[in-house]
Amino acid sequence: MKAAGRVEKVALSEDDARALRRFEWLLVVLVVLLVAAHGRDLAWPFVGWPMYARSFPPPPRRVSETELRLVSRDGQVTHLLPARLFTHVEIELARRVVEQAFVQQPGGEEYRAALFRKLGPLLAKRDVVEIQGWTLSWTTDPTAVPAFNFAAPDEEILLGRIRVPGDRRSAQATLRSR
Repeated sequence: MKAAGRVEKVALSEDDARALRRFEWLLVVLVVLLVAAHGRDLAWPFVGWPMYARSFPPPPRRVSETELRLVSRDGQVTHLLPARLFTHVEIELARRVVEQAFVQQPGGEEYRAALFRKLGPLLAKRDVVEIQGWTLSWTTDPTAVPAFNFAAPDEEILLGRIRVPGDRRSAQATLRSR
């Protein structure tokens, strides 16, 4: 019986010795490539996983969205996100139109006119007397699913209010003529 821990010499055939030397050279070449590539991230993509480490950054700490609130004559408030006015492809355009409609500057009238055109059917249907623009903000928690509670924003900032003209037909005709 052989003692444990004793190393026994094994005689290799010529082919086995040649294969072992090739494997040793392959290991040496890989180590040299690792050193030449300045680290494991470039030389060993399966070890460093840079795809996951850099390509998917954590969500922003705070997110915000612009919301329209349509106040009807009886006090009922309808919450409306810009994505409901425009297509999802045009979401950035929708956000800009809504935000700029409440800015008191020379170009604001054009944005207000565009907003009134998009809201036209809703204004008549719900008997809206005022349109309010709000910026809603949430603090995100990357470990939670979902990352924030959409129904409970951390902060609500009033951008402005637009009174809907009492005579909607003349107001809509004025807006269409622009």
